[in-house]
Amino acid sequence: MHALDRTRDAIFVERLHAKSLVQGLTWITTEHEGRYQVHVGEFIVEIGEGSGDPENADPEILICRPDGRALEILTPSILPESRVEGVVPRRQAFGEIYEAARRMALGVDKVLEDLILKLM
Repeated sequence: MHALDRTRDAIFVERLHAKSLVQGLTWITTEHEGRYQVHVGEFIVEIGEGSGDPENADPEILICRPDGRALEILTPSILPESRVEGVVPRRQAFGEIYEAARRMALGVDKVLEDLILKLM
C-alpha cells in the first residue's frame, strides 16, 4: 500500500495563496454565508469555514467541476508542511487565502477607501 502523494495539492495551495495575496484572482460571494469562490480556468475553487467546531475550524478549499460538482476538498491538516525555506505554514496560508477572498468578495477595501475619504 502506498501513501497518498499530496504534492500537487500543496503546490496548488501555495499558488492560490500567492495569487490571492496580490489580488490576482477575482473572488466572489456564494449563496452560502462565509463561502467565496473564484473561477480558475474551467473549474471553480471555493473557500469557506470547515466543518466542526466553528471556533477552531480551519478554512477548507473545495475544488469543483465546471458543473459545480465537488471534485476534491483540501484542508490544512491533510497537507504536509513544506520543507522549503520561506514557504508559509499551511494553516496560515489557508487563513490568508480565506481573508483575501472575503475582503475581495465583500469589497472591504473599497469601503475602507470611501470611509477614509469621508473622514478627511
